[in-house]
Amino acid sequence: MKDGGLVMEPIMCPYCGGTNLFQEDDYSIELDFEYWTIHHWECLDCAQSFDKIEILPASNSFEAINNESTIH
Repeated sequence: MKDGGLVMEPIMCPYCGGTNLFQEDDYSIELDFEYWTIHHWECLDCAQSFDKIEILPASNSFEAINNESTIH
C-alpha cells in the first residue's frame, strides 16, 4: 500500500498487539509483469516476524501491458 508515495508502516504487531517493531531489509523481485516488494518486520515484544507485500504493475498503462504480453 502506498500513501502519498510512502509505504504505510504497521502500527502494531498482528500477533500480540505490541508496538515495538523492527523493520528488516526489504527486497524486491519482478514476476511476469509485476514488481513485488516484500517489507519484513519483527516484533521485539513477542519475537514474531511478519511481512507486508506490495505489488505494482511493471507498466502503468493497459496498452503497455498488453504489448508486453503479446507473442511475436
